[in-house]
Amino acid sequence: MSNKIGVLGEATTATVATTTVYTCPTAKAAKVSIMYIFQADAGGTTTFAIAVNGITVASKGATTASHYMWSSTAALLPTSTAALPTGLAAATTVAPAPGVYYLSAGDIISYTIGTATALTMNMQVVGTEIDV
Repeated sequence: MSNKIGVLGEATTATVATTTVYTCPTAKAAKVSIMYIFQADAGGTTTFAIAVNGITVASKGATTASHYMWSSTAALLPTSTAALPTGLAAATTVAPAPGVYYLSAGDIISYTIGTATALTMNMQVVGTEIDV
């Protein structure tokens, strides 16, 4: 077995469902952050939540039609906006959010899209996975 660093899990499912992005493997521990960009449906009814091992760490009710949300170095769940992130400031640059999560074997990170399929979704779990 070997240690890993970088993108440990990724998911792009935008349909109404709970999607597992990362499961910490057997005999491993991980220190991770979450990075994502998401675009709500055109009707403005999509709901969104992120969970770490079954605990909701961020959630958003009905999102304005076609608006985007993304993680930045300042926030896991910012206010939605009609414009894509520009990268001109920390708040408008897609980056791992400030939260750090410590996982044991079998712990999972997932997201749930509810009510209506999103237009786009891309989430990554980034960090370090080590042998224990």
